[in-house]
Amino acid sequence: MKDSFFHLLKTDHHIHLNNQQKQAVLHKDGPSLTLAVPGSGKTTSLICRTANLILNHNIHPSNILSVTFSRASAKDMKKRFFEVFGKVIRQNVYFSTIHRLALRIVSRYAKMNAFEYTIIEGEKSPIQKNVLLKRIYQQVNHSFPNEDELEALLSTISFVKNSMIHIEEFVSYDFEVEKFKEIYTHYESYKKKHHLIDFDDMLSLALKILRKNKHLLTQYRKQYPYIQVDEAQDTSKVQHEIIKLLTFPKNNLFMVADDDQSIYGFRGAYPQALLDFSKTYKEGRVFFLEKNYRSSQEIVTISNTFIKSNTERYFKNMYTDNEYYAPISMVNVQNAVDQLNYLLEEINQNTGTTAILYRNNLSSVPLIDTLERNSIPFSMQGFNMSFFNHWLVKDIFAFLDLSLNPYDITSFERIYYKMNGYISKASVSFIKEQPRSISIFDYLVDFPDLKPYQQKNLKRLKEDFYSLAHMRPQAALNFIEENLAYKKYLKSNCQRLKCSYENVLFIFTQLKIIASKTDSIINFMERFNKLQKILYSTKNKKENTSVLLSTVHSSKGLEFDHVYLIDLVDGQFPPKSKMDHLDEEEAMYLEEERRLFYVGMTRAKKSLSLVVPKFQDGAYMRPSPFVGEVKKCINKCFPAIKDTSYRNKKDTYSTSISSTTKQTNSSISHPFKINTLVKHKAFGTGLIKAIDGDIAQIDFKSLGMRGLSLRICIEQNVLSPL
Repeated sequence: MKDSFFHLLKTDHHIHLNNQQKQAVLHKDGPSLTLAVPGSGKTTSLICRTANLILNHNIHPSNILSVTFSRASAKDMKKRFFEVFGKVIRQNVYFSTIHRLALRIVSRYAKMNAFEYTIIEGEKSPIQKNVLLKRIYQQVNHSFPNEDELEALLSTISFVKNSMIHIEEFVSYDFEVEKFKEIYTHYESYKKKHHLIDFDDMLSLALKILRKNKHLLTQYRKQYPYIQVDEAQDTSKVQHEIIKLLTFPKNNLFMVADDDQSIYGFRGAYPQALLDFSKTYKEGRVFFLEKNYRSSQEIVTISNTFIKSNTERYFKNMYTDNEYYAPISMVNVQNAVDQLNYLLEEINQNTGTTAILYRNNLSSVPLIDTLERNSIPFSMQGFNMSFFNHWLVKDIFAFLDLSLNPYDITSFERIYYKMNGYISKASVSFIKEQPRSISIFDYLVDFPDLKPYQQKNLKRLKEDFYSLAHMRPQAALNFIEENLAYKKYLKSNCQRLKCSYENVLFIFTQLKIIASKTDSIINFMERFNKLQKILYSTKNKKENTSVLLSTVHSSKGLEFDHVYLIDLVDGQFPPKSKMDHLDEEEAMYLEEERRLFYVGMTRAKKSLSLVVPKFQDGAYMRPSPFVGEVKKCINKCFPAIKDTSYRNKKDTYSTSISSTTKQTNSSISHPFKINTLVKHKAFGTGLIKAIDGDIAQIDFKSLGMRGLSLRICIEQNVLSPL
């Protein structure tokens, strides 16, 4: 029977299963876990196993439930199943997300008890979850949440629900959200009172209902004696509990997963359930799909070696029969502008599909600007519009608006305490009561009882904003940052909000890159508005292009001929850890980030390039630690391969940083030594603490430690000894 089935797959459907796949496909009764490396044909194996149950074991399709993590995955499974087996299996086979299954359980229970729940997520919802949470946050904290605070709140609620954390356990967690317990309590009470549920409630309620209502639980167990779970590494604790409850006592459970691709810990994914599989299901079987059909020999070999640095995992040995194609490129660029130029050159000469992947979706904004300016079609995956609504972005445009319109009280009120003007609330109230006959700065100078030094400072501020209006956009942003002391505010505000200062500086850098390609503030504002429209239209377009921009998270499950992982600097990939240096938590955090890097690497079929900018906004950036790990893997597996460096064809200042260049830089003649006092045109006075080749680590009084290229400082005449 099994031989005829595999013969049918081969002759009628051109599906050639390897021995590992055949073992998984033939599994019928009892619990099993199939561990599938990237590109190993796991979806093919799952749909073939489904067909095997129906065709060879006479199990009715309506008795098989297949669940997965996302709607896209469920839709893809269903489509592929009916493309292959639709002619021989005409009955409907149920492929669903686990949220969809949970909603069916909740809705059925509500109907049985003559009431109805209202879902507060989705465009058609009469009540929006975000609006409700903003209102509750404001009531509790007496301030409206900004984009970062709202995102942290949403993420924390989802994490709590999916991880099944009870409210009395909150004291054991360091949640980022101010007064989270109080907000959460209000939120839960309001929903319960008005029969409202969000997506996470579907799961919690479904589990509660199944535990409480034995009759309903029995019905579902009879309906689905065979349950299959795809992408099980993304399944949360509450989801695992639902599945465990439904499959008991027969435990006809077929899970397909890759613990090395579990990357959603921040929203409650629980890969520990996979590691504990043999404890939970003592009679369970574990299968391995280790052959990669997707990627070249180099990519498979290096990725397989790289992920073995993780300790909390199943041992797997990914291999491929694919040929060698090209070495993994370790591309060093001077800065973000060079990175864009390098990517442009690569895209223009590539054939096939190209993906540019990044850890932080903020990386995509200058990319979108560059590709659109060069008329290169692209599509996007995993972008949200939060960049355009970020408080820093709104602050910067308030500065620029006020420079162009010194009567703009709204912009002034937003930023008056964020610069070095020492402006009091009383003076702001005074200005608001005055007619708009003279500028805000003239009113400030005339404010009663000002001391001479205050008047002098305000007159300087008036001149600064006048000068600001006539600057080129990039120079204007630097002026706001340094001369108006906005950078000092950024540091203190990030501490207050408990958000990443490095990430905020990264947003500022992205703005500067866009600004550098415009010649006036008005032009910069127009370009910024156009980018919003481009993003919105691209986000809603489904057409295929040869170039995709995506976060690494959103690229999982996809594959491309050429992959570029960009912005590979420490603090961006991985992001700066929010752990309080607890060794165990820090190790778990780094293991998930390493898995994410592995997911990015294994999207590539032919070529993979890791792109490392050396400087960000003039400051030296350490490479991502994962870049060093990949280099070690390359040296171990392919010792003849060396780094490549990018030399910008248009700009002569862009220099490669190969080993020979480092030697040249280290011997550059300069007057700077350790413990030398120096003055930088933008950063002020500082003390050189260390010199490593071309890089000087300088402790500036106003900024703290910065790493600067002495060669660039000398060429641009911005640094001198005191």
